[in-house]
Amino acid sequence: MKKLLLLILPIIFLTACKSKKVTDQQHLFADKTWQRSQNISFEFMVKDTTATYQMSIGVRYSDNFPFDRVQLSFVLEDPSGEKRVSEHDFFVRNKEGRFLGKKVKDAMEMTFSVRNSYKFKAPGKAKVTLVNQLPYMSTDGIAEISLIVNRK
Repeated sequence: MKKLLLLILPIIFLTACKSKKVTDQQHLFADKTWQRSQNISFEFMVKDTTATYQMSIGVRYSDNFPFDRVQLSFVLEDPSGEKRVSEHDFFVRNKEGRFLGKKVKDAMEMTFSVRNSYKFKAPGKAKVTLVNQLPYMSTDGIAEISLIVNRK
């Protein structure tokens, strides 16, 4: 019995330690400006179709960002060819107009959940495209936007 337990424990330990992070990709805006016509795309590999995935968007913005929210479309193209589009308003200011988020150097950072429990139907390459829906043709104050995908 002890030998069996000694055999099983390392397997359980190795399985439990398996990283849940699938991807964490960033897009930096060199001039801290997001053009309305500039779509941001990220690609990542899906290997486990039995897992449930959480997808989040990270935003780093400066104090010259003129709005109370970041508005964007989240376009997910999964390996099976299915395309899903969702619209999001991510609030970055409170009702008093003060910025929310964590201060990092000269900017603020926030992470927003977009898909909390998504199951992919097929393995392969998935693509996420972020479409700027802010009202200006050119929006100042966005330093970085990122995609974070984790297995749950």
